[in-house]
Amino acid sequence: MKYKPIYTEIIEHKKFDDLTIIRESPNNYPKGKSNIYAKNTNNEIIWFAELPITGDIYCNSIQWNKNINPNAKNGNEFVVDSSNTFVVASWNCFTVSINNINGKILQKEFTK
Repeated sequence: MKYKPIYTEIIEHKKFDDLTIIRESPNNYPKGKSNIYAKNTNNEIIWFAELPITGDIYCNSIQWNKNINPNAKNGNEFVVDSSNTFVVASWNCFTVSINNINGKILQKEFTK
């Protein structure tokens, strides 16, 4: 199914079961709104990804099937394989892991 963007352009997407997770370009995207969201097979928005702080936006590529390792001793251990989650970084220097099913942040790290 071809999805249409809400505000800008779709720059990445991935299907998980009955949901397709979409990230739109952050360029000219409305401030304070999440540019990552999930649509069902009826093209209805099911959730918007929670933002780490008010007014933030997701500017980096999604790392699919990944999670943040809170016990990482170095950068190579920071992101680990995981199902039902993805990792993405925001404009305000937060790296978060997000639940694929509901768009909620599971872990948040300030990574500036």
